[in-house]
Amino acid sequence: MTVGMLAQGVTLKPLGTYATGVFAEGAAEIVAHDPATQRLFVVDGAGGLIDVLDISDPANPTLLFSIDLSPYGNQANSVDVHDGVVAAAVEDNDKQAPGKVVFFDTDGNFLNYVMAGALPDMITFTPDGMYVLTANEGEPNDDYTVDPEGSVTVVDISGGVAAAVAATADFHAFNSAVLDPSIRIFGPGSSVSQDLEPEYITISKDSKTAYVTCQENNAIAVVDIASATVTELVGLGHKDHSLSGNALDASNEDGVINIQNWPVKGIYMPDAITSFSYNGETYLITANEGDSRDYGGFSEEERIGDLP
Repeated sequence: MTVGMLAQGVTLKPLGTYATGVFAEGAAEIVAHDPATQRLFVVDGAGGLIDVLDISDPANPTLLFSIDLSPYGNQANSVDVHDGVVAAAVEDNDKQAPGKVVFFDTDGNFLNYVMAGALPDMITFTPDGMYVLTANEGEPNDDYTVDPEGSVTVVDISGGVAAAVAATADFHAFNSAVLDPSIRIFGPGSSVSQDLEPEYITISKDSKTAYVTCQENNAIAVVDIASATVTELVGLGHKDHSLSGNALDASNEDGVINIQNWPVKGIYMPDAITSFSYNGETYLITANEGDSRDYGGFSEEERIGDLP
């Protein structure tokens, strides 16, 4: 895509639609495409399935079959496919317990599984296909009495999926470290390792480095893939909404669109992340969704009008 194309805009035309028939239950959230078979692998969180669609005729996507994930845990949170291998990040029936990375072929046949951290939320292959990584969010239970550690699972499949070996990139080295003040560590009674919640992963073009968003913490972790080590934890700072170009609509209760500058600072808190290389440099692009913790045992949500 050239600069000229960007200036002119991009027009997208719908070709076809597949409807699950399930509304508001996360029945088609994450999609992975296998170009060799022209199949889509779709996470169906409502049914605990991965639905496999044929899109060889893109105007008529067709459900071929579904992969039942109940033998391996509760449901898949993410799926990816590379070179004929499908990898699913499956959370345990106990959300605070370790999950699994489960491998299938593109016909849905089980190949192998390895253990992952608590609540594996996103999964991806490295570009060279030698590793699979999961971002293990490690969310607490609703009472906030159990808060598992966040982590990144690095699965070495260089010897084939049957010989897959999993390693854990944890945050233990940061428990007593002095952190950037814009990194949010605030869960009651939680260590840094427990409070950090890895959300999404992008991998450098050379397959050596992973960049992992920790959304609730307003941070990005840098992971050396070969050694499964978190080498850096980067705080993302704050956004000054009083500056030109940084205006926002500060209320969801006035019933109108009211975008203007305010003398407040916001937090980026990215969810998805991707990367690209240009002139030998790696650049990161983040979707700064923002998020909050709102549990029965702890909530950080407050309306300004209710503050003392």
